[in-house]
Amino acid sequence: MSIDLCLYVAADAFTEARAKGTHVVVIDVLRASSTIVQAYENGVERIIPVDGVEEATRLLPTLDREKALLCGEQEGIKVDGFDLGNSPLEYVGTAVRGRTLVLSTTNGTTAMVKAAASDEIVVGCFLNLKAVIAHLISAGSERVSILCAGTNGLLSLEDFVCAGLMVDGLVEACHNELGLNDAAVAARLLVASMTDIAQVVSRSSHGQYLISLGFENDVEFCSRLDLYSSVPTVVDGRIKGREQSSHR
Repeated sequence: MSIDLCLYVAADAFTEARAKGTHVVVIDVLRASSTIVQAYENGVERIIPVDGVEEATRLLPTLDREKALLCGEQEGIKVDGFDLGNSPLEYVGTAVRGRTLVLSTTNGTTAMVKAAASDEIVVGCFLNLKAVIAHLISAGSERVSILCAGTNGLLSLEDFVCAGLMVDGLVEACHNELGLNDAAVAARLLVASMTDIAQVVSRSSHGQYLISLGFENDVEFCSRLDLYSSVPTVVDGRIKGREQSSHR
């Protein structure tokens, strides 16, 4: 297995050529990946990640409005007129069970759209870290790209740390028989001395920004390790609900 870690989403950072032939793990700890995993665990029927608010509103009329919800944020704030924002704590119980979610976020869903040329897109975060590692091993993935969503084209510490833990888990599972790019090596070295993930996430720049907006509980929740065993995957631009997903 080879692991190619991409530090952030930008026009020239993760191209179609880089995605082809790989299994891509999209990581957006704060908060798109965490929100998707939470919704998946709470019985959503399907999730449609889109690149931008305009695409979300364009798509909505093509869906069953009785079941479809517009969800997402811009710069951390729920989009005016949307049903839900991007707080994973909103995506529970009857709010999402049996629903179709059209989700637009500033960084995470954009990363999923950019990875469309890959063989598989997996949604990863701290909440399902071990499950994603096990999924990649069982799938026999030879080329893995870990795509950190980042924040507005820049590195996000929380995504980088999550990627480092993922790389470390894959290296241990494969008994060091892996090829790592320099970013993957650096991420693994960084997490080797870490003991308090929640503190790192809360002190990250995006963590601090979300806390300033009143989302301290989101930051704490998104820092939890291995809360779930779900591995949502994007197929033809859609994430099927847990009951319909073939890997469950």
